[in-house]
Order: sequence, then C-alpha cells, then structure tokens
Amino acid sequence: MDEKLAFQLRQISKYYERLKEIAQTSREDYMNNSILQSATERYLQLCIESCINAGIRLISMLQVDQQFEAPKTYADVFRELEKHRVTRDLEPAMIEITKFRNRLVHVYWDISPEVVYNIIHDKLEDINRYFKQIALYVTENNL
Repeated sequence: MDEKLAFQLRQISKYYERLKEIAQTSREDYMNNSILQSATERYLQLCIESCINAGIRLISMLQVDQQFEAPKTYADVFRELEKHRVTRDLEPAMIEITKFRNRLVHVYWDISPEVVYNIIHDKLEDINRYFKQIALYVTENNL
C-alpha cells in the first residue's frame, strides 16, 4: 500500500479509537470536563482531516489511470470518491462532517460541547464506514 495513504488510514484509526473511548463518557461527566471537551474537538478535527487527506491521496493515485477530477473543495473529495464508487452511501454524511470540521477550525469559539458530544455518538460510525470502504477499495484494487 502507498505509504502516504497508509499513514492517513492509521491516523483515522487512531483518532477514531480515541473518540470511541471518549464516547463512553457519560454526558454529565463530559459536560463538566472542559479538558476532555477540548481534546475531543481536537481529535475530531484531526480525524476528519485525515479522512480528507486519505481521500485526496487516493484520488491523486487514481488520476493516473482514471478520469477523476481534482477536488476544488473538501466536499468535492467525497463527491469524487462516491462518483467513482470508491465509497458508497457516504457522500452526504462525510460532507456534513467536513462542514463541522470547518466550524471547528474557523468558528471554534461558537462550538457547543453538546453538539460535539452528539456528533461522537451519532456520526462517528460514518467515519468508521468511510475508513472501512477506503481500506477495502485499496485492498481489492492492489493499491
């Protein structure tokens, strides 16, 4: 496997596992722990960025032989992957997660701990599905 892509997949896995562990924290404990809230925001940001980076790397590898368009936005990464059936039924979820990453980075002062807590409970599995679909595609296509 391409080392740059493998690195990004390891990053996704690492941050996903950390977020999954945090998700076991009770809502009350989470809401009363500002350090855990900050760590969660950072892990979520890094996990989402690793998803984006893995997609960009895979697209750049596939552009050599296939008609992939260079993504102009982060959302385009997930559109291209879905269009070429690298991923399936994940485009809307991953675009939504990417929009939240943009809020984490650019509007960080307006992030509610409640929203972050809900994301790690309701949306984390989308990241895991993305990871699994990318890994499967890479394996099946000997990339």
